[in-house]
Amino acid sequence: MRVGILKYQLSQSFNAIRWCLTFAIFAFVAVVSVSKYISLSDAVAINFSAFEITYLILNDTVGITYIYLPTYLFLICGIMFDDNFGSLEVLRSGSRRNWFISKYITFIFYTLLFFLGLFWMNFLIAYQVFPYVNKWSSDFIKVRVMMGQQVRDFTSSPLQVIGTSLGATFLHYLCTGTVSLWVAMKTREEAYGLLFSLIAGLGMHYLLSAITWTAQMNRFGYLLRNSGYFVLTIFFLILCNQVLHKKDFSIERKI
Repeated sequence: MRVGILKYQLSQSFNAIRWCLTFAIFAFVAVVSVSKYISLSDAVAINFSAFEITYLILNDTVGITYIYLPTYLFLICGIMFDDNFGSLEVLRSGSRRNWFISKYITFIFYTLLFFLGLFWMNFLIAYQVFPYVNKWSSDFIKVRVMMGQQVRDFTSSPLQVIGTSLGATFLHYLCTGTVSLWVAMKTREEAYGLLFSLIAGLGMHYLLSAITWTAQMNRFGYLLRNSGYFVLTIFFLILCNQVLHKKDFSIERKI
């Protein structure tokens, strides 16, 4: 696969309007969340750090599942349903295999940008109110232990722990996005892709949350969840590959 093909995919798949809306949602949710934790900090008389607030925001089930996941799918569907999605891209790429690989690398790249933006926006807004401290406070650890976590879950630096938790969410979203890609190739309808993948993403979340081992917010729990998402991602990539070699591409259609 030539580098030029990948550059073409990256440039053609960028949707400025959707990215602006995504960052606007990031900022709004971050401001609301930080306001909530300001009230919590005052109520329990605990001085949180910017990293601790960022950790709390990015591990909030409501935000991750019901706000950021639909936002992510809305953004990713913009990558999958650009004007040249399909036959013209296949011709330019030289083969269906090259086309799909470049499309999926583009998909992974923009997913990484999504998570970098998610972390950066939440930390930036939290840092405007809470101090920068590159270690966990004893009060914060006590609060998390009361909520079911263990002290050893916070032996690493805040950035490492946040990265680990975001890694699990990244694989969850990547798997859900792969479902969206598969539906896109099957139906050629953005609405179907967004709705079906959202239902699948919520279903995977509830399924793994219902299992005691995978629901734990420690290294073992993250490992099990990541393994589950990885296996599901490979499964849907196999389904995508089957559609790729059977689909009748048409010049007049996006796919």
